[in-house]
Amino acid sequence: MAKPRLLILDEPCAGLDPAAREHFLQFLQRLGRLAGAPTLILVTHHVEEIMPVFSHVLILKTGRVLASGTKNTALNTKLLSQAFRERTNLKQVKGRYVLAIKTKSQSII
Repeated sequence: MAKPRLLILDEPCAGLDPAAREHFLQFLQRLGRLAGAPTLILVTHHVEEIMPVFSHVLILKTGRVLASGTKNTALNTKLLSQAFRERTNLKQVKGRYVLAIKTKSQSII
């Protein structure tokens, strides 16, 4: 357990306040950059939790694979709109993602 080869994190930020969440995500970023780091798998509904250290994504819709591949190919507005069944706008800011849900009257961030 001291040196796992695989670390699966299923919604690890659920219930954390914003500061604790950011500290944890920065820890994951540092951990993933270490030589001999375990393979990290992160399950999340929040794209802002996808740190730069993660290279690939798997997008599910109703339990089936909608898309998979590198972040640059599979993580985009069109696929996220399909996955969430809402019009979305995905932006990348300083290596992190921001997702807005578009409504008829306004964008919700």
